[in-house]
Amino acid sequence: MSDKGYARLFWMLVFGLFFYRLLYIWLAPFDLAPDEAYYWDWSRNLDLGYYSKPPLVAWVIALCTAIGGNHPFFVRLGTVLFSLGSGIVIYLLGRGLFNNRVGFWAFALANATPGSAVGSVIMSIDPPLLFFWGLTVYLLYQALFEQKTTRWYLAGVTLGLGLLSKYTMIAVIPSLFLFLFSSAQLRHWVRSKEPYLCASIGLAFLLPNLYWIYSKHWITFVHTAGLVENKGPNLLTFIWFFGPQVGILSPPTFLLVLYGFWQGGRLGICQQDDRYLYLFWTSVPLLGFFTIMSLFSVCYVNWAAPAYFSAVVLAVAVVLEQSWRAKTKRWILATTLAVGVFATLFTYQMDLVWSRGLSTKIPARRVPTNRLKGWQELGKEVTTLLATLDRTKTFLISDKRQIASELAFYVEGHPTVYTLNLTGYTKSQYDLWEGYTHKVGFNAPYITKLGRRPPKKFIKTFDKVAETKQVKIYSSEQFVRGYSVYLCERFHGLQTDRQSFPHPPS
Repeated sequence: MSDKGYARLFWMLVFGLFFYRLLYIWLAPFDLAPDEAYYWDWSRNLDLGYYSKPPLVAWVIALCTAIGGNHPFFVRLGTVLFSLGSGIVIYLLGRGLFNNRVGFWAFALANATPGSAVGSVIMSIDPPLLFFWGLTVYLLYQALFEQKTTRWYLAGVTLGLGLLSKYTMIAVIPSLFLFLFSSAQLRHWVRSKEPYLCASIGLAFLLPNLYWIYSKHWITFVHTAGLVENKGPNLLTFIWFFGPQVGILSPPTFLLVLYGFWQGGRLGICQQDDRYLYLFWTSVPLLGFFTIMSLFSVCYVNWAAPAYFSAVVLAVAVVLEQSWRAKTKRWILATTLAVGVFATLFTYQMDLVWSRGLSTKIPARRVPTNRLKGWQELGKEVTTLLATLDRTKTFLISDKRQIASELAFYVEGHPTVYTLNLTGYTKSQYDLWEGYTHKVGFNAPYITKLGRRPPKKFIKTFDKVAETKQVKIYSSEQFVRGYSVYLCERFHGLQTDRQSFPHPPS
């Protein structure tokens, strides 16, 4: 195919995939994931920061739902738009550094992964992070390789927006300077003001969020630090981090990425090819950092996701720029793409595959898509209960923020839902908002996991507490999970000694 042919095919595929994803989030029979509902609840209370994350995800959801209303489609619309942007940027980066063929194949392989299948239809902090990471890397490429000075300042803006998406974005700064120090041709930029202004602009975007964190006694940083527990070398935490990386990319794509690191590093460092060097330093440090950290602490599989943006371009370039036979190159890329497409289609249709052939072998509760079912049903059951009560003298409460956020979305009228926290420590965003302790005389449906009773201290604050119904969720006639709904009558009030920092790690 000609270079222009690859360009035409790319634009057809990128928008075809975009419209497919729009259709998918409109028709998919899945409720909001608990984190999606949680972020949606944040979007009803816009702020400069939140308990565990920067504010951009809430701002995006607020914008999309302001356009179309509180519907799952509009909650998830942002992730489809960001995925479209990420696809275009990865193509432009591959095209700019090499040619349209590299850009096309980088786009194709990046989107033919299970991780992309999930990340392009579920709204979380990762889609905006990946988009702004990729866009920043691309703008820095233009500033460095194409000598477009204004791109430094635009990169500072996108760096800042990425930081407001997820703090992992900070890794772009050391990656940039590692590249500059190791590049003989572009090292002179270290003595220029532009890289430092770029970093300063990006960090300036974070100042209001940092002030919010300061006003909450650094709660976000304390919470994040609590996720990382150093208990000495632990091979199991390494396996639980590094092993799933194969799954989110698909095995052949992961192997191709590792080969790209090896050959790209060799070509960049030993032969001083700045194209490979740039892709190497904007991918390897982040993945390497979390891989090393996983030897000592739990690390989540998605933490290193931005590293694969440049890594996929690097892997494709290493293959296509090799002096191999054209047939060998086609076979490697076509095989990798075919396996990736199969894994992606399986991810999109996992629920259908399970219900049609694997339901007798795999328990329903172990199927990831079943975690996105039943929330609307629970909301309807609680709505029915509330219809028998005076809603002006009733509040909803749960012991889990996941249940609270789903009820807030799926109960008719989108009521405020509170969380019960008797620990004395802040455990979620709900503990930072106005509580329920002043609602003396109110009734309160209390929703918890099936068979779990409310704590005795909580029961004593009401005249009467009784289980009124059980809600059981099934998928293909298999039990997935259940909830107990208690009606707590006439609240007396509850004194809490809330500390403004999260519970110490267990």
